[in-house]
Amino acid sequence: MQLLCMMRLEIINPGVLHFDITPEKLTRPHESKPWTPIIASVFYRAGIIEKWGMGTLNIIDWCKENGNPKPTWEVRAESVVTTFLPSSFFATGKRPEEQAEEAEKVRPKSRPESKPESRPESLEKEVIRLLRKESLSKSEISQILGHKHISGGLKKVLSSLLNQGKITYTLPEKPNSRLQKYKLTDKTKD
Repeated sequence: MQLLCMMRLEIINPGVLHFDITPEKLTRPHESKPWTPIIASVFYRAGIIEKWGMGTLNIIDWCKENGNPKPTWEVRAESVVTTFLPSSFFATGKRPEEQAEEAEKVRPKSRPESKPESRPESLEKEVIRLLRKESLSKSEISQILGHKHISGGLKKVLSSLLNQGKITYTLPEKPNSRLQKYKLTDKTKD
């Protein structure tokens, strides 16, 4: 007999959603109006907040990358409750990469491989190609690539290119600046 334990993490925040925001709106691009605009503005200028209204979308992306189901938001007893469910690891005992390997083994041979542009090395080449023309910010690169928001994959690629010395910051003394852009290093231009 197999016992399946359903765990979850609930974060309860006192208060209600404001400015006509609903739990459904939190799962797609939405307007953001902070309660304390002065404090929010300080965080934005310090580079802690990249873009208004993207926090819940980033959380959804991070859950997906980790193999977790999409979190849910609900208003309950004058509080906003965010619920996170465990990854499929807890049900199967296998990490997402192990599950992907098993799926690969049973995938029909006629099924096409993933598109080359979705592979990290292709994304690296595309970012380098874009930066040959001009210096660009993360959000500009994301928009040119046709993404609705900055993906975790793009962040990883930019970090990797920085670590490899292929690109650099335009404002190296302020890596988290909202004005930060990326440019090719001299060795990459050659």
